[in-house]
Amino acid sequence: MFITSKVIAALMGASMVNAHMIMSNPTPYSKDSLNNSPLAADGSDFPCKLRDNPFEAPSTETVIAIGESHPLTFIGSATHGGGSCQISLTTDLKPSKSSEWKVIKSFEGGCPANVDGNMSGGPDVVDPYSFNFTIPDGISAGKYTLAWTWFNRIGNREMYMNCAPITVSGGSSKRSPEELERRAASFPPMFVANVNGCTTPESVDIRFPQPGDIIEYDGEPTNLAKEGSEACTGTATFGGSGNTASGSSSSGSDSDSGSDSGSSSSGS
Repeated sequence: MFITSKVIAALMGASMVNAHMIMSNPTPYSKDSLNNSPLAADGSDFPCKLRDNPFEAPSTETVIAIGESHPLTFIGSATHGGGSCQISLTTDLKPSKSSEWKVIKSFEGGCPANVDGNMSGGPDVVDPYSFNFTIPDGISAGKYTLAWTWFNRIGNREMYMNCAPITVSGGSSKRSPEELERRAASFPPMFVANVNGCTTPESVDIRFPQPGDIIEYDGEPTNLAKEGSEACTGTATFGGSGNTASGSSSSGSDSDSGSDSGSSSSGS
């Protein structure tokens, strides 16, 4: 009976590992070797889940025009009560710990799903919750690495990160060159935690210290961390520039709650 219990526990554990979330659109780098587990707690595979040949481009290029809305979709069922996510860009096509990431959108709550725990199904279940993001003015046309990062609300304190190559094409803008230059300098750094000595609190959807100008709220208001509360505690050994409110561009931000600039639906 003891052996049977251990086997059952192991199988359940394996099921949970295999059912975590993975970004399906945009198509990630080296999709065939990308597993859906969180980043290593010691940060050894940060960023982008480093592994053998981690930056192989997909066969189909993802091209997004400036000002164009693009879907953000996921596969998997272990949503850990949702949480908070960010979409960030770097010009590095093979990112490293020293890469500079610019946040273009933050989801505070309900990402990648607005659920109490985990959804039913396995690793190949399509997440019924839909999201999107827009390449904003201030981002120049060219090639980038896009990162989706997720901090789960329930369970072990983890950071998930998938990366995808994208090409940004030019779009029309009514902003002056001076405005675009100021806009480019205003994008905040990506928040990093749970892999660098700074740990997020459990049971809340964290508020990012520097969420940027575009914030979407898709979770339950009662789950959202109180304003002014710390997003993580501890001394960050790397990636700490996005963990403080210094230079935050969130004041006067354009925020929404499931609006058409980035809606979330239950798929019901």
